[in-house]
Amino acid sequence: MLGACGTSEKTQVFTGATMGTTYTVKVVDDNGISQQAIDNKLKQINQIFSTWDSKSELSLLNQQPINKWVKTSDELFTVLKVAKQIYQQTNGYFDPGIGRLVDVWGFGANKQTQKPSPAKVRLALTNSSIRYLMFKDGANKAVRKTKDIRIDLSAIAKGYGVDEVAKLLSIPNYLVEIGGEVRSSGSNNGKAWTLGIERPNNAKPIAITLENKAIATSGNYRHYFIWQGRRYMHIINPRNGLPADSDIASVSVIHPQTMMADAYATAMMAMGSQKAIALAKQLDLSVVLILNQQIPSKVIKINL
Repeated sequence: MLGACGTSEKTQVFTGATMGTTYTVKVVDDNGISQQAIDNKLKQINQIFSTWDSKSELSLLNQQPINKWVKTSDELFTVLKVAKQIYQQTNGYFDPGIGRLVDVWGFGANKQTQKPSPAKVRLALTNSSIRYLMFKDGANKAVRKTKDIRIDLSAIAKGYGVDEVAKLLSIPNYLVEIGGEVRSSGSNNGKAWTLGIERPNNAKPIAITLENKAIATSGNYRHYFIWQGRRYMHIINPRNGLPADSDIASVSVIHPQTMMADAYATAMMAMGSQKAIALAKQLDLSVVLILNQQIPSKVIKINL
């Protein structure tokens, strides 16, 4: 739960649906922004990054054969390149090239009713990694797959969407939220934007003051499935192709860019607390970790 506290008659609030979730935009003082402008921007982003729309730019890229250079929009090229950089920074724990594993486990558009066989997981794993995506810079930007990978940018696209809506606003005081990923600027009628990080077991949320930065949270206590008495989270460990077996209940990352916070939070959920703490210190990230199986839940704050 990430919600801003306090509004007034000077605050305009826009809400809607996008990317399979909802959005909220809070604007302090009227800048002429319209609901239609926000919806148009988010529709444009969805037409690029959606894995649910077979005609989106990303879906069409996924349908292309291997070893063929495919021209891309500047937006898709930028996000793919950032995604590969974060893949390298996180030692592969953030990997949007695992779309085939996402489909095998039924976490994406292709739903599954039962746990996949080890053979299906191994086969999907051999064609799963963004390291098999090559880039060509220049006036005509293009990418090339060296294996038949399927790219899924759902762990970074919402954050990118937040950043793009924030650019659209062009004002000093606002808060933008898509599916729990939040970016703020300035103040909320003279007060700091204050948000709450949800905790398991209905414990009191953790208050966070967000000053001209973004926060993204990834967790396992809402999105999971039960199979043969065991709980699996909807985040895959790219190293073995299995749902991540992490000691983290949720991780929230604060960063100037929402898409970066979004990706780092996903990686940390997959890698577990020990490696997440080391990564936060290495990259000087501000992070809130909530560990599993602790009542009250154990909270670790880094660089906060």
